[in-house]
Amino acid sequence: MSPPEKATILIVDDEFSIVETLAEILIWEGYGVRMAANGRLALEELERELPSLLLTDYMMPVMDGLQVLEAVRSNANWKHLPVILMTAARMAVPAHERQYDALLRKPFEIDAVLRLVGALLQAPARGTR
Repeated sequence: MSPPEKATILIVDDEFSIVETLAEILIWEGYGVRMAANGRLALEELERELPSLLLTDYMMPVMDGLQVLEAVRSNANWKHLPVILMTAARMAVPAHERQYDALLRKPFEIDAVLRLVGALLQAPARGTR
């Protein structure tokens, strides 16, 4: 499944090695990539330009993934943005906080990431499904 034309993915994670690996793979697959090291920087990136998809970590300093999700879903310009929440936590994300479109458990397989990204970018916008 090839990426939609000019699809850009914002990767948000405080672990540089994860961001670097994901960015390299996604660029290789033809996606545009932007990066942020925490949730606050992610919101600044969203203000600059809305990506096609947000791939964010759950546990980060400054502003965690759930706080990012809350900000995204409460903003009229961003609320339809597809979001993949990544986590290494073995605990369940509380049901009332499941505002993400997909959950990706770390460590992950690259093929699974690419399938998930491709499926979300091909799906109708959130709220119109």
